[in-house]
Amino acid sequence: MAMPHNSTSKIQLQALLVASDTNPRWLTKHLPSLALSRKVPLFILKDNKQASLRLGQLVHLKTAIVIGIKDKHNSINQLFAEILANDFTNAETQ
Repeated sequence: MAMPHNSTSKIQLQALLVASDTNPRWLTKHLPSLALSRKVPLFILKDNKQASLRLGQLVHLKTAIVIGIKDKHNSINQLFAEILANDFTNAETQ
């Protein structure tokens, strides 16, 4: 079923969270270059082979390999905005 096209409701991604323990690897291999081309920050989560379990907990699923954070101006977006601002500030001072 085709979704109605409404250009006023276009929501941009604020960040991508990617589990480092994805198997097979080709499922997420394209995401860094795609995120770079769209100018979306990419966070790779490493947690001793349990990153996909942790991401799954965030969205109440058993596992998740990628989560996209939409820019909707809510509390999670404010948190990511602060993280990104601190990361860019630290990168400029180095």
